[in-house]
Amino acid sequence: MFHLLKAFLSVYETHNFTKTANNLYLSQPTVSSQIRKLEDYLNVSLFVRNGKQEILPTKEADFLYPRILKIIEEWNDAITHVDTQKTYREKCVLASSQTCGAYLIPKIVPVLVKHFPMVNFSFPVMSGPEIVQELEKAKVDFGLIETPERSELMTRHVIAKDELVLAGDSNSDYWILPETNSPLGFINENYLKYNNLSPNLIRTYNHEMALALLKHQVGKTIISKLALDPSIPYQHLKTLNNRNLYFVTRKKVVSEKLGKISRFIQERLSDTTDQLT
Repeated sequence: MFHLLKAFLSVYETHNFTKTANNLYLSQPTVSSQIRKLEDYLNVSLFVRNGKQEILPTKEADFLYPRILKIIEEWNDAITHVDTQKTYREKCVLASSQTCGAYLIPKIVPVLVKHFPMVNFSFPVMSGPEIVQELEKAKVDFGLIETPERSELMTRHVIAKDELVLAGDSNSDYWILPETNSPLGFINENYLKYNNLSPNLIRTYNHEMALALLKHQVGKTIISKLALDPSIPYQHLKTLNNRNLYFVTRKKVVSEKLGKISRFIQERLSDTTDQLT
Protein backbone atom coordinates (compact mmCIF):
# COMPACT_ATOMS: atom_id res chain seq x y z
CA MET A 1 0.00 0.00 0.00
CA PHE A 2 2.82 2.43 0.80
CA HIS A 3 4.14 2.34 -2.76
CA LEU A 4 0.69 3.39 -3.96
CA LEU A 5 0.63 6.29 -1.51
CA LYS A 6 4.09 7.45 -2.60
CA ALA A 7 3.02 7.37 -6.23
CA PHE A 8 -0.05 9.42 -5.33
CA LEU A 9 2.04 12.05 -3.53
CA SER A 10 4.40 12.43 -6.49
CA VAL A 11 1.60 12.70 -9.07
CA TYR A 12 -0.17 15.24 -6.87
CA GLU A 13 2.98 17.37 -6.66
CA THR A 14 4.12 17.08 -10.29
CA HIS A 15 0.71 16.90 -12.03
CA ASN A 16 2.43 14.55 -14.46
CA PHE A 17 2.68 10.74 -14.69
CA THR A 18 5.90 10.82 -16.71
CA LYS A 19 7.70 13.05 -14.19
CA THR A 20 6.52 10.79 -11.38
CA ALA A 21 7.80 7.73 -13.24
CA ASN A 22 11.22 9.37 -13.58
CA ASN A 23 11.27 10.46 -9.93
CA LEU A 24 10.37 6.98 -8.69
CA TYR A 25 12.42 5.07 -11.30
CA LEU A 26 9.32 3.36 -12.64
CA SER A 27 7.66 3.12 -16.04
CA GLN A 28 4.78 5.45 -16.86
CA PRO A 29 2.30 2.51 -17.23
CA THR A 30 3.35 1.26 -13.77
CA VAL A 31 2.57 4.66 -12.22
CA SER A 32 -0.80 4.79 -14.00
CA SER A 33 -1.57 1.29 -12.76
CA GLN A 34 -0.67 2.22 -9.17
CA ILE A 35 -2.95 5.25 -9.24
CA ARG A 36 -5.81 3.14 -10.66
CA LYS A 37 -5.30 0.56 -7.87
CA LEU A 38 -5.49 3.29 -5.23
CA GLU A 39 -8.61 4.77 -6.86
CA ASP A 40 -10.22 1.31 -6.96
CA TYR A 41 -9.32 0.71 -3.32
CA LEU A 42 -10.81 4.05 -2.25
CA ASN A 43 -13.62 3.94 -4.82
CA VAL A 44 -13.00 7.57 -5.87
CA SER A 45 -11.34 9.41 -8.74
CA LEU A 46 -8.15 11.14 -7.67
CA PHE A 47 -7.00 12.84 -10.89
CA VAL A 48 -8.48 14.11 -14.15
CA ARG A 49 -6.60 14.84 -17.35
CA ASN A 50 -6.32 18.44 -18.54
CA GLY A 51 -4.97 18.11 -22.08
CA LYS A 52 -2.30 15.59 -23.08
CA GLN A 53 0.16 16.08 -20.23
CA GLU A 54 -1.20 17.88 -17.17
CA ILE A 55 -3.03 15.91 -14.49
CA LEU A 56 -5.29 17.82 -12.11
CA PRO A 57 -6.22 16.55 -8.62
CA THR A 58 -9.85 16.11 -7.62
CA LYS A 59 -11.29 17.47 -4.37
CA GLU A 60 -10.83 13.98 -2.90
CA ALA A 61 -7.12 14.14 -3.78
CA ASP A 62 -6.85 17.59 -2.17
CA PHE A 63 -8.38 16.14 0.99
CA LEU A 64 -6.07 13.11 1.05
CA TYR A 65 -2.76 14.82 0.23
CA PRO A 66 -1.87 16.39 3.63
CA ARG A 67 -3.10 13.31 5.48
CA ILE A 68 -1.06 10.88 3.39
CA LEU A 69 1.97 13.14 3.89
CA LYS A 70 1.59 12.65 7.64
CA ILE A 71 1.18 8.87 7.26
CA ILE A 72 4.35 8.55 5.18
CA GLU A 73 6.31 10.87 7.45
CA GLU A 74 5.31 8.96 10.59
CA TRP A 75 6.08 5.63 8.94
CA ASN A 76 9.54 6.74 7.76
CA ASP A 77 10.29 8.14 11.20
CA ALA A 78 9.27 4.88 12.87
CA ILE A 79 11.29 2.70 10.46
CA THR A 80 14.40 4.85 10.84
CA HIS A 81 14.25 4.69 14.63
CA VAL A 82 13.72 0.91 14.63
CA ASP A 83 16.60 0.31 12.19
CA THR A 84 19.17 2.59 13.69
CA GLN A 85 18.19 2.51 17.38
CA LYS A 86 20.67 4.46 19.53
CA THR A 87 22.97 5.46 16.65
CA TYR A 88 20.15 7.33 14.96
CA ARG A 89 20.96 10.93 13.96
CA GLU A 90 17.82 12.89 13.21
CA LYS A 91 17.73 15.39 10.36
CA CYS A 92 16.37 18.91 10.73
CA VAL A 93 15.92 21.29 7.82
CA LEU A 94 15.41 24.91 8.89
CA ALA A 95 14.79 27.01 5.78
CA SER A 96 15.00 30.79 5.93
CA SER A 97 14.39 33.80 3.75
CA GLN A 98 17.34 36.01 2.90
CA THR A 99 17.06 38.48 5.79
CA CYS A 100 16.29 35.79 8.37
CA GLY A 101 19.09 33.60 7.05
CA ALA A 102 21.64 36.38 7.32
CA TYR A 103 20.66 37.82 10.71
CA LEU A 104 18.63 35.25 12.69
CA ILE A 105 20.28 31.95 11.77
CA PRO A 106 23.73 33.05 13.06
CA LYS A 107 22.10 33.95 16.39
CA ILE A 108 20.89 30.41 17.03
CA VAL A 109 23.14 27.97 15.15
CA PRO A 110 25.98 27.91 17.74
CA VAL A 111 23.64 27.04 20.61
CA LEU A 112 21.43 24.84 18.43
CA VAL A 113 24.19 22.45 17.37
CA LYS A 114 25.57 22.41 20.91
CA HIS A 115 22.17 21.65 22.44
CA PHE A 116 21.28 18.95 19.86
CA PRO A 117 24.56 17.16 19.03
CA MET A 118 22.80 14.08 17.55
CA VAL A 119 20.94 16.09 14.90
CA ASN A 120 22.17 16.83 11.39
CA PHE A 121 21.05 20.38 10.57
CA SER A 122 20.75 22.07 7.18
CA PHE A 123 19.83 25.72 6.56
CA PRO A 124 18.71 26.35 2.96
CA VAL A 125 17.76 29.90 1.89
CA MET A 126 14.50 30.31 -0.07
CA SER A 127 11.75 32.83 -0.63
CA GLY A 128 8.84 32.95 1.84
CA PRO A 129 6.31 31.28 -0.52
CA GLU A 130 8.84 28.56 -1.40
CA ILE A 131 9.39 27.81 2.28
CA VAL A 132 5.64 27.45 2.86
CA GLN A 133 5.30 25.12 -0.14
CA GLU A 134 8.21 22.95 1.00
CA LEU A 135 6.83 22.95 4.54
CA GLU A 136 3.44 21.72 3.29
CA LYS A 137 5.19 18.91 1.41
CA ALA A 138 7.26 18.00 4.50
CA LYS A 139 10.44 18.76 2.53
CA VAL A 140 11.57 21.18 5.25
CA ASP A 141 10.82 21.00 8.97
CA PHE A 142 10.73 24.68 9.96
CA GLY A 143 11.02 28.10 8.38
CA LEU A 144 12.02 31.65 9.24
CA ILE A 145 10.36 34.26 7.04
CA GLU A 146 9.61 37.99 7.01
CA THR A 147 6.28 37.82 5.14
CA PRO A 148 2.95 36.84 6.77
CA GLU A 149 2.40 33.74 4.63
CA ARG A 150 -0.64 31.64 5.50
CA SER A 151 -1.44 27.95 5.14
CA GLU A 152 -4.00 25.70 6.77
CA LEU A 153 -1.24 23.15 7.31
CA MET A 154 1.13 25.38 9.27
CA THR A 155 1.32 27.64 12.29
CA ARG A 156 3.41 30.79 12.58
CA HIS A 157 4.87 32.61 15.55
CA VAL A 158 6.25 36.14 15.71
CA ILE A 159 9.79 35.73 17.03
CA ALA A 160 11.32 39.15 16.35
CA LYS A 161 10.62 42.67 15.11
CA ASP A 162 12.55 44.14 12.22
CA GLU A 163 12.92 47.89 11.65
CA LEU A 164 13.07 49.06 8.05
CA VAL A 165 15.08 52.22 7.40
CA LEU A 166 15.97 54.43 4.45
CA ALA A 167 19.69 53.74 4.09
CA GLY A 168 22.35 55.42 1.97
CA ASP A 169 22.90 58.92 0.65
CA SER A 170 19.65 60.79 1.35
CA ASN A 171 20.50 63.38 -1.34
CA SER A 172 21.17 60.82 -4.07
CA ASP A 173 19.11 60.87 -7.26
CA TYR A 174 19.42 57.09 -7.49
CA TRP A 175 17.21 54.52 -5.79
CA ILE A 176 18.43 50.95 -5.38
CA LEU A 177 15.47 48.70 -6.16
CA PRO A 178 15.64 45.02 -5.13
CA GLU A 179 14.08 42.37 -7.33
CA THR A 180 10.33 42.86 -7.70
CA ASN A 181 9.20 39.49 -6.29
CA SER A 182 11.19 39.92 -3.06
CA PRO A 183 9.67 41.36 0.15
CA LEU A 184 12.04 44.36 0.10
CA GLY A 185 11.36 44.92 -3.58
CA PHE A 186 7.63 45.11 -2.88
CA ILE A 187 8.17 47.48 0.07
CA ASN A 188 10.44 49.82 -1.92
CA GLU A 189 8.03 49.97 -4.86
CA ASN A 190 5.09 50.74 -2.56
CA TYR A 191 7.06 53.48 -0.82
CA LEU A 192 7.91 55.17 -4.13
CA LYS A 193 4.28 55.03 -5.30
CA TYR A 194 2.89 56.23 -1.97
CA ASN A 195 5.21 59.23 -1.92
CA ASN A 196 4.91 59.98 -5.69
CA LEU A 197 8.67 59.59 -6.16
CA SER A 198 10.28 58.98 -9.55
CA PRO A 199 14.02 58.64 -8.92
CA ASN A 200 16.58 57.09 -11.23
CA LEU A 201 16.51 53.37 -10.54
CA ILE A 202 19.33 50.92 -10.03
CA ARG A 203 17.88 47.41 -10.06
CA THR A 204 19.73 44.77 -8.10
CA TYR A 205 19.10 41.04 -7.93
CA ASN A 206 21.32 40.29 -4.98
CA HIS A 207 21.11 41.48 -1.37
CA GLU A 208 24.89 41.68 -1.02
CA MET A 209 25.13 43.84 -4.13
CA ALA A 210 22.69 46.38 -2.68
CA LEU A 211 24.72 46.56 0.53
CA ALA A 212 27.96 46.95 -1.42
CA LEU A 213 26.50 49.88 -3.38
CA LEU A 214 25.41 51.55 -0.14
CA LYS A 215 28.89 51.09 1.34
CA HIS A 216 30.34 52.77 -1.77
CA GLN A 217 27.90 55.68 -1.29
CA VAL A 218 25.86 54.83 -4.38
CA GLY A 219 22.13 55.50 -4.08
CA LYS A 220 19.65 54.80 -1.31
CA THR A 221 17.07 52.13 -0.53
CA ILE A 222 14.72 50.83 2.16
CA ILE A 223 16.41 47.93 3.87
CA SER A 224 16.47 46.07 7.18
CA LYS A 225 18.39 47.90 9.88
CA LEU A 226 19.82 44.50 10.81
CA ALA A 227 21.77 44.49 7.54
CA LEU A 228 23.60 47.77 8.05
CA ASP A 229 27.07 48.29 9.41
CA PRO A 230 28.12 51.57 11.09
CA SER A 231 29.57 52.97 7.85
CA ILE A 232 26.14 53.22 6.17
CA PRO A 233 23.98 56.20 7.18
CA TYR A 234 20.22 55.77 7.51
CA GLN A 235 17.02 57.60 8.40
CA HIS A 236 14.05 56.29 10.34
CA LEU A 237 10.83 55.98 8.34
CA LYS A 238 7.47 57.37 9.43
CA THR A 239 5.54 54.68 7.56
CA LEU A 240 6.29 51.11 6.46
CA ASN A 241 8.94 51.09 9.16
CA ASN A 242 8.30 47.82 11.00
CA ARG A 243 7.63 44.23 10.10
CA ASN A 244 7.47 40.94 11.94
CA LEU A 245 9.84 38.04 11.51
CA TYR A 246 8.08 34.68 11.78
CA PHE A 247 8.96 31.12 12.77
CA VAL A 248 6.73 28.68 10.85
CA THR A 249 6.16 24.98 11.32
CA ARG A 250 3.61 22.34 10.35
CA LYS A 251 0.69 22.09 12.74
CA LYS A 252 1.69 18.56 13.70
CA VAL A 253 5.39 17.94 14.36
CA VAL A 254 5.76 14.16 14.12
CA SER A 255 9.11 13.60 15.84
CA GLU A 256 9.52 14.23 19.55
CA LYS A 257 13.05 15.55 18.89
CA LEU A 258 11.79 17.98 16.24
CA GLY A 259 9.18 19.18 18.72
CA LYS A 260 11.95 19.95 21.22
CA ILE A 261 13.94 21.76 18.53
CA SER A 262 10.88 23.82 17.58
CA ARG A 263 10.32 24.95 21.18
CA PHE A 264 14.02 25.66 21.64
CA ILE A 265 14.22 27.85 18.53
CA GLN A 266 11.13 29.85 19.51
CA GLU A 267 12.39 30.43 23.04
CA ARG A 268 15.91 31.28 21.89
CA LEU A 269 14.82 33.79 19.27
CA SER A 270 12.25 35.35 21.58
CA ASP A 271 15.01 35.88 24.16
CA THR A 272 17.14 37.74 21.59
CA THR A 273 14.39 39.94 20.13
CA ASP A 274 15.62 43.06 21.93
CA GLN A 275 19.13 42.51 20.65
CA LEU A 276 17.89 42.22 17.06
CA THR A 277 16.09 45.55 17.11
